[in-house]
Amino acid sequence: MKKKLLILSGPTHEYIDPVRYIGNASSGKMGAAIAETAIRFGWFVDFISGPVHSSNLPNLQQNGTLHHVTSAEEMLEAATHLFPSVQATVFAAAVADFKPREKVSRKMDHQDETFDLQLEPTKDIAASLGHHKKSNQKCVGFALQTHDMLSKAREKLSNKNLDAIVINDPDAIGADQGTYQWMDFSSNAPQNWGNLNKHECAERIIQCLTDWYNAT
Repeated sequence: MKKKLLILSGPTHEYIDPVRYIGNASSGKMGAAIAETAIRFGWFVDFISGPVHSSNLPNLQQNGTLHHVTSAEEMLEAATHLFPSVQATVFAAAVADFKPREKVSRKMDHQDETFDLQLEPTKDIAASLGHHKKSNQKCVGFALQTHDMLSKAREKLSNKNLDAIVINDPDAIGADQGTYQWMDFSSNAPQNWGNLNKHECAERIIQCLTDWYNAT
């Protein structure tokens, strides 16, 4: 039986009214690159994607299943269902950190003078699943930071119970390449992967996961 990988990819959209939403910028390119690389390495992929352009979805062929979601709540529900049956999970999605406390049922008019938007935090998907991780499962997250990159990444690694985290910067959003670092619990300092295209970064991630899997 093939080893199974769960990938969370793309943004989530948290709707304010029927046409407007808040969300993080994400093309889904990194998640797609990870999925296609994983298939090449012999993994079966469950791929959960938020709203992205169809050209940025992976070609899973017969080696994976695509699950479409819109909101953070839907992504968490889908991931919670799939998580127990996989050997590894990569949290590559740019999940919105906040959602409107209430969704307005009608499209707000431009003439409306003021509008108070109350937000509440979405549930942390990586932390929710990471703390239910079994001893034979591995979890890799992403940390996109504009400041205090290493300290924030170490904090996420610990708080979310991840095995490793990929550190990148905002320049990678929507681009075909970026600057990446890899941090796990086995090393005192992150590995500087330098400037890579997303398929090169994906190959390094999947190689690490495959090595971990083969060592068990």
